[in-house]
Amino acid sequence: MGGLARLFYLCILAGVVLTVLAAGVYPLPQHTRYRSMVSVVPDGGREEVFSMHWPQDRVQPLQAGRAGPIQQAGDLAQLSAADGASASAEIFRVRDVAGNVIGLASRSVTTVAGAAPDAGWVLLIPSRGTLFLGQQQRGDGAPAGGSVTGGTGEFAGLAGSYDEVRQTGKTAADGSSSGQIRLITRVQAAP
Repeated sequence: MGGLARLFYLCILAGVVLTVLAAGVYPLPQHTRYRSMVSVVPDGGREEVFSMHWPQDRVQPLQAGRAGPIQQAGDLAQLSAADGASASAEIFRVRDVAGNVIGLASRSVTTVAGAAPDAGWVLLIPSRGTLFLGQQQRGDGAPAGGSVTGGTGEFAGLAGSYDEVRQTGKTAADGSSSGQIRLITRVQAAP
């Protein structure tokens, strides 16, 4: 083995040793895991409420170059097609009932001309897993209930339903609105 190869392996070994020592002196941060605030419902399932405040919990979507059919409606990324179909996506911080930020939620809505829009939520709670929710909205555009379509981690193997409840505040002079979106989930172990 040549001198250059020995120097290379010695540097790799020194890097590993220094990394282990640095991790001991500067440990990785401990993320706070808030206790799940779940209610037991009479049928044996459980109910949990997730909330998002808008506009403060809305995460601004990134837009590459402003080219193409992507438009910005407030803080909503929207994609439109010539045949009248459209899709939109929003990302929010998710809060528990105590107001602690516990993860992220993505809401996507797709519309085909002449049909009621389909909406889907993906809730990512890093300490617990991912929860997938889906619904077909009523024709009047008001949020409706939907079903729990899947999950990972703590949410794996659960089935149930959810309601999307919107509480709006006063409209500001500039036309902007504020309020809260609450997702009330009722789940139990899938049969």
